[in-house]
Amino acid sequence: MKFEWKEDYALGDSSVDSEHQYLFELANLIIDSPTNDALINNVMRLYKHAREHFQTEEKLMQAQGYPTNKQHIASHNRMLASLVSKSESIQEGTWNKEQVIEFMTQWIAHITSDDWQFKNYLANRIPA
Repeated sequence: MKFEWKEDYALGDSSVDSEHQYLFELANLIIDSPTNDALINNVMRLYKHAREHFQTEEKLMQAQGYPTNKQHIASHNRMLASLVSKSESIQEGTWNKEQVIEFMTQWIAHITSDDWQFKNYLANRIPA
């Protein structure tokens, strides 16, 4: 299985959309990892990217006065915890590709629900 970015996922912010697209590239690298060491390295890259991306989103939300910012941050924290759990299973040698598929499915759902709520918030704001 390969993950493909769809323009339907775009939020309209080039920085955020670019970071989301890179997530898809990393997920495919994880699935194609030829060794456990490569897998560990790629998951570490995904975790680092996720943390940086979430910080970017959270700063943007705070700057825009997004009213459900705290709930969105909680969603980010749950996703990071899920990724840590998957990392632990890799270290234990019990990792399988379904875990990456599960994580990516969660992230795509996050993009198309939580992130889209923020997109709609911005679109419906009256300019000051």
